[in-house]
Amino acid sequence: MTGGSSSDDSGMFDRLDAGEPPRSPEEAEARAPYERLLERVRDLEDIAPPAGWEHRAMTRWSVARRTRRRGAALGAATAAVALAAVILLQLCSAPSAPGLELAVVSGSGVTRRGDAAVGDVLQVRTHAGLPHVELRIYLGTALIARCPGNPACRGDASAMQLDWALADAGMYEIVILSSSAAIPAGDGTHDRDLLDAHTAGVQIETRSLKVAL
Repeated sequence: MTGGSSSDDSGMFDRLDAGEPPRSPEEAEARAPYERLLERVRDLEDIAPPAGWEHRAMTRWSVARRTRRRGAALGAATAAVALAAVILLQLCSAPSAPGLELAVVSGSGVTRRGDAAVGDVLQVRTHAGLPHVELRIYLGTALIARCPGNPACRGDASAMQLDWALADAGMYEIVILSSSAAIPAGDGTHDRDLLDAHTAGVQIETRSLKVAL
């Protein structure tokens, strides 16, 4: 479906949702990854997701739709539908062992409780037993910090720490990725990066932090 319009993508997903067969070999190839994700969702046990998941899913869906690019066969528009399946998989899967520790310290050195403020410092620590581990921080949809790879990172793959100055207000998401194989580099966009990581079988743990002015 390379070079097709966003309406072509929409029609493909409408047919997928309705259970209709693909209209071309190209469409069948493009649909295959999403059909596999949907099959995994159908096979999950019936576990009640945590409160508020609908709002978070719709927010990410809206972000992906706003950032889609014409002419991309698997751009943000197509990623939005697959992302919804990824979110369901993450919510319904058994929780992983704790590996992500967060603390917010004010300018006076006091540890905060609840939301943070501009000027605070976010302290992130992670412990993982797999060979490949990455710590990432996103502001909105954009990647702003990554360990390893940032001079502020300390430790190694089994125990990393990052102290990050919160210079901008907004919604931050802290993500720990761990895998026995190499972790996809991603393109620096939150939803695309997490979709690529999930497709590669990477374990994902996330925390959100609201930072006010």
